[in-house]
Amino acid sequence: MATGEKPKRGQLLLIGGAERRSEDSEILRHFVKEAGGEKARILVCAAATREPQRALPQYKKVFEALGAADVATATLDDRHYAKDEMEALEGATALFFTGGDQFRLTTLISGTPFGELIRDRHNSGNFLIAGTSAGATAMGTAMILSGPGGGSVRRADVRVGLGLGYLRDVMIDTHFNERGRTYRFLTVFAMNSQTLALGMDEDTAVDIRLGGDYRVLGSGAVTIFDGRIDYTNAADAADDEVLAVSGVKVHVLPRGFGFDPKEMKMLLPNGKVPAAVD
Repeated sequence: MATGEKPKRGQLLLIGGAERRSEDSEILRHFVKEAGGEKARILVCAAATREPQRALPQYKKVFEALGAADVATATLDDRHYAKDEMEALEGATALFFTGGDQFRLTTLISGTPFGELIRDRHNSGNFLIAGTSAGATAMGTAMILSGPGGGSVRRADVRVGLGLGYLRDVMIDTHFNERGRTYRFLTVFAMNSQTLALGMDEDTAVDIRLGGDYRVLGSGAVTIFDGRIDYTNAADAADDEVLAVSGVKVHVLPRGFGFDPKEMKMLLPNGKVPAAVD
């Protein structure tokens, strides 16, 4: 890559968890198609879960049934990787992170040869990375580690850590409306207002081609928050005090709708921006 040249980066598919794992799954069928269809070589990574024996066979079975040419699996239960796991990643057209615990995933991936190879493949511009539940949550610059669903906006209630950074200045949360997780984002905005946040419903996904638009598929919605708030008292409030937050802009996007992250605007299914109200 020439000096000063920006990496192209590859495609991301973020899934809100609890997606259908069958041949009629809109989301997983889309994943296999985007991975290359009959030429797809998929590596399923179970680093996020302590029970890989439950998740890996299910995904291998459905991806093979959907026509993928090859489906390899990797347990990845520590930071040392076998030669065959590295070779499988090198030869894959797509990587799929299962759900589990996002902190476990970043702990086992970040700063390892395996993690660096993922980043190199992603930056090549010709590699698809997908993740469901914790596997999606980990892909932003920052990620929520824990926090209650519902309640008031309090700084002490939400713990935030570093994500894998495949999406810059973006935070992702999953099982979003099902578990009432809006307040977690509002707490983050009170502390850092430059963040764009994606709240992913279950059985719902957003297809992201970096440098391009976001597109939603699945049975629920993606709620996008523009966290550039007008006001917060977070700098002066105690950790356990309720915070004041004003000016968050919200976009709710069902299947077919999109979002332009450069213009920070919703896109209709026909690709146009909704007309402004005078």
